[in-house]
Parts: sequence; structure tokens; C-alpha cells
Amino acid sequence: MALQLIDLNQDVEYINIDTAKVPYSFSIKLVDKTFTFTVKYNDIGEFYTIDLYDLNGEVLVFGEVVRYGRALFNVVEDERFPIPVIIPVCITDDGISEVTKDNFGKAVKLYLFERKVAE
Repeated sequence: MALQLIDLNQDVEYINIDTAKVPYSFSIKLVDKTFTFTVKYNDIGEFYTIDLYDLNGEVLVFGEVVRYGRALFNVVEDERFPIPVIIPVCITDDGISEVTKDNFGKAVKLYLFERKVAE
């Protein structure tokens, strides 16, 4: 199954991450709901994590590891979760195979893909 990048017209097709601010939180509207993301870096394991909160501040996911090419928040999903599929990838350089301090937020971005609903 191929995923298609969402065409958001004037909106962006990815969630911008500023690794210079980590750890930090920001809110973003995805389709019809606003979410808060908290981005952290684990120095010992050398990986990024993201916590996801709903508009009321309720934790939906805590400590989701950002893995290259793997959808975020895919383990548990219900109507509270973002509609687009969020996948950390680089669309310009196929040589990248992991999320690192050097590439996250730069070459590797959190791209939004259309979620295909089973018919």
C-alpha cells in the first residue's frame, strides 16, 4: 500500500521540528483537531521521543520513539488520534536510514500522509 503525501495547499506537508529547542512542546492543528507534541532527546540511547497530548492536555502517547520510516502513534489508535499518518522520512536523500541529531528537523521531517480508510 503506497501512502500519498497530503496536499494541504497553503498549509505545510510536514510538521516542523526545531532540534535546537529540544526538549520543547508545541501545538499544531492536524485536520480538525489540535494536538500538543513534546519532543525530547535521550542522550544515552541517542534517539528522539515524542509525547502526544490532546487539546485538554490528556496524554495520548508518552515516549514514542521516532524511528525512520515508521509511522508515529501507530500502536494504539482511536478517534482521539491525528487523522494523517505521521512518518519521519527524508524525501530527497534515499541514503538516510535512521533519525539522528544531524538530520532530524533538517533532511528528516515528520511528513503527513493521507490515512487510507478500509472500505
